[in-house]
Amino acid sequence: MLLVVGLAVSAGLAIAGTGLAVAGSSEDHGPDSWWWLALGIPAAAVAVFFLAGVYIRGMELMMRERPRTLVLLTGLLGGVALGLAALAAWWARRANDIGLHPELIEYDGWNRGQLANAVVFATGALAAAAACLITALFAIRGVRRARRDVARILRLRATGTRRAGVVAALPDPKGWDRGGDVPIRYQEETGEQLIRMRVNTYAHKIPVPGTPVIVFTDASGDLLVELDPDYPLEYHPDNHPYESDSGGGGT
Repeated sequence: MLLVVGLAVSAGLAIAGTGLAVAGSSEDHGPDSWWWLALGIPAAAVAVFFLAGVYIRGMELMMRERPRTLVLLTGLLGGVALGLAALAAWWARRANDIGLHPELIEYDGWNRGQLANAVVFATGALAAAAACLITALFAIRGVRRARRDVARILRLRATGTRRAGVVAALPDPKGWDRGGDVPIRYQEETGEQLIRMRVNTYAHKIPVPGTPVIVFTDASGDLLVELDPDYPLEYHPDNHPYESDSGGGGT
């Protein structure tokens, strides 16, 4: 959570600093306006740091790309909203400078450009904030689901019955665009079992038939299948049928 907040704040400062430098230059503030880059550039570097932190830590906690991407997008959209809001406030202040310079009142409409800029940036900030909120709702839902999956995986690894199995065949290329399902064969007390499991991989990283796997089962019938790390992994050399059917449906 703190990483996401840090990403949003640092991204917002980077956008605000860069935008204020450009805006000040357009208002003929001269070289002084470029001092805002002293805020924007370091903030951008910090934003990259937080972005990497969310990327790495998110995968450790969620083990899923989609919710991690939504979390990243939430932080970035929050930063955009903050940055645009700061720029809107700056333009609104510029438009209100007429109160400090009453001698300019005779030039009716001299500040319309500043007001228009303030409205544009405020509208953008509101749109980014709305998008951030919607994305955050989807991210929260995805994170909760991912953490339940992680808890399930850790539970089965810790308490499930470990059984040796193998990949029985290759996935069907015709169904690869809907996700690759492979048959897994393993032994139980009641005899040999054959199940179909979704393989989370790319078309060029499909394990060959006979690849050893570990099947964790429990009394409720839940199970987890993982590649056996004690054996070298060999990929199927002919991935063209899968790549031609989709760009990697099994991911």
